[in-house]
Amino acid sequence: MLLENIHSPEDVKALPLKDLEKLSSEIREFLIETVSKTGGHLASNLGVVELTLALHRIFDLPRDTLIWDVGHQCYVHKMLTGRRERFSVLRQKGGLKGFPDPKESIYDAAHAGHSSTSLSIAAGIARAKRLDGDTSETIVVIGDGAFTAGMVYEALNQIAYESLPVIIILNDNGMSISQNVGGIAAYFEKLFYTSAYFRVKKIVERIKRRWKWTGWIIGFLYHAKEWLRRGVWKLLGKKRNFFEDLDICYYGPLDGHNLKLLLKTMEGVKGLDKPVLLHVRTVKGKDHTPSEENPERYHGISAPKACIAGEIITEGKSFSEVFGETMVHLAACEPRLFAITAAMESGTGLSQFASLYPERFADVGIAEQHAVTFAFGLSLRGYIPVVAIYSTFLQRGFDQLVHDIGISGAHVVFALDRAGLVPGDGETHQGIFDIAYLSMIPGMTILAPATGKELQLMLEYAVRNVKGPVAIRYPKEVAHEINGYDPNNYPLDGNPVLCKEKGEILLVAVGTMLHTAFEVARELESRGKSIAILNLRFVKPINTIAYEILSRFEKVYVLEEGIIRGGVGEYLRAKAGDHVQVIGVEDFYPEVGSRGELLEVVGLTKEKIIAIIEKEERRVV
Repeated sequence: MLLENIHSPEDVKALPLKDLEKLSSEIREFLIETVSKTGGHLASNLGVVELTLALHRIFDLPRDTLIWDVGHQCYVHKMLTGRRERFSVLRQKGGLKGFPDPKESIYDAAHAGHSSTSLSIAAGIARAKRLDGDTSETIVVIGDGAFTAGMVYEALNQIAYESLPVIIILNDNGMSISQNVGGIAAYFEKLFYTSAYFRVKKIVERIKRRWKWTGWIIGFLYHAKEWLRRGVWKLLGKKRNFFEDLDICYYGPLDGHNLKLLLKTMEGVKGLDKPVLLHVRTVKGKDHTPSEENPERYHGISAPKACIAGEIITEGKSFSEVFGETMVHLAACEPRLFAITAAMESGTGLSQFASLYPERFADVGIAEQHAVTFAFGLSLRGYIPVVAIYSTFLQRGFDQLVHDIGISGAHVVFALDRAGLVPGDGETHQGIFDIAYLSMIPGMTILAPATGKELQLMLEYAVRNVKGPVAIRYPKEVAHEINGYDPNNYPLDGNPVLCKEKGEILLVAVGTMLHTAFEVARELESRGKSIAILNLRFVKPINTIAYEILSRFEKVYVLEEGIIRGGVGEYLRAKAGDHVQVIGVEDFYPEVGSRGELLEVVGLTKEKIIAIIEKEERRVV
């Protein structure tokens, strides 16, 4: 196999051109085989095989800087840079990351995980290179979906204004920016991408830099060419596009699976020393029929359910599914309920809602800031917006939470999916900061359901009873119920629930940590200890009854699936006293692992909590 002999971009460069097609097929076979076992982003990587090969063959990596937007489509890049043999442990603890990471390889220029950051990074790198006299290239691969985010246009504005030499590869597998019309248009498009055209363009750019006085001549010739081009384009019904209006050299659309065309075009734009955009059209899930037919489903796939990184998976509805079903139920009764998501309709459980109530649903794309303020606008007209966003992505809308939602006290409900520790995706996707950053917003109510039934109750309460902004946080997990605890028996009146009243030690559970608290209590009771359990329910505001309960116990342990600094446990300790100890995420970013492994790392498993309690008891004695 050719793939077995590829360990660096130099090996790709050494292959005869005729072998690249065979290598493409081998890469796709390898991707399908390995990702089907480990889980990961399949369809997006199948779509960029030829594109990635062309990048590694034409550019001088890592001297040239290659930046992947989001980064979930970097698997082929990892294979070609010496990491193929580690794909058996992709997205597992201690294994290969599913996103670029400079700690993993010198070929990964910057870490990634959130969309639409790449152009800003590239602008900074290109500006620094210009200051240092570095003539190496700066290349970005960014998808069409990322162009829904405002940050992209902020970066484009600077890149265009300063004429920063960034080569932008727009990987378009869905949205069309411009369209060819007929055979003549296709021919005329090719005319501008011949080797001769690129050679002349580079010579002209060098003349402009060396002899400034030639500027007016070059300018005249450029405008004459543009006049001719626009005239022909007009006859063919085609107009200049947004990028050309910014004076960014635009080439495309190109067939992203035509290796020869990609190689020729990339070779041509090298060294132009100005902003360039290559519009490349690819097929998501290329050559894998299930992925091509259902690219959304195969965008990110899970490992076989029997075992994910050694963790046994129990069947049942997830919190996301419970949320989605409850939203449909509420919409039938609440005609002014409106659902919003940011490119995560399926992931947040809103697909059925979108189908049944399309007029009261909005997917704003990868634009979390806009989602928050759009919800504010709806609330001003008497609607009840529910914004369903992953915890890690709501961080992007923090200013809007403070400025638009917080100051106004708008009744907007935030459903924070993937709150807490998130398996597989690593540091960039951990939802451990939401309690800390939401708690500081005046007037914000924060709820943490322990079970699926409690999520239903809290969502209904948030929609119908809360007057200001409210957030409900829940993990990527099966929404299990708890034997001995029925949330329907306790009104949502702002008070915590003392599930077990008597004991030497009090465990305060935040959200789904209530399951673990019951497990810890059962184990310690079998050892002769008595344990009381408090389900906090309301992370903010905290009723004074909670402090009164905490004062009854000599030792209190708060179990919080979030960052300790700025979390609810730290707040309780400050208010109630030093007998309160917090078990949660210390001052670090949890890396890749299953949720069970991550809980063990931060000390939130039954065994780790018992060990902490027993160690503390021995210390006191």
